[in-house]
Amino acid sequence: MIDITSLVVLCETALAAGSKAVKAYANKRLSGEEKELLIAAAQTGEFFLIEAANIPGTWVRAGRRQFADLTDPAYAATYLEAFRSLCERGLIVHEGEGTFMLSGSGFRKARQLANVKN
Repeated sequence: MIDITSLVVLCETALAAGSKAVKAYANKRLSGEEKELLIAAAQTGEFFLIEAANIPGTWVRAGRRQFADLTDPAYAATYLEAFRSLCERGLIVHEGEGTFMLSGSGFRKARQLANVKN
């Protein structure tokens, strides 16, 4: 199980670090998984961290897409790692509990990747 509080702190720390640090990290190439998460959330901007009592681990839901595979826990772990990276980049902000949203720059990047009009 992931500690959601640590992800909250990570997102808040990235935003508090100032634009210089965030811009330096944002200029690094996005992984394929990071791009998939952004594209999935491009319309609504919503992210949820999901934990179920009968299923081990934590996984990400971006928009309407679930990034989980009951037959392969590595799949969910890979996307959770990509989610953390997007938080570090300042592209995701915490809203409450296990709910996160794209930041303004996150929406711009996600919609650019998804070719969605702003």
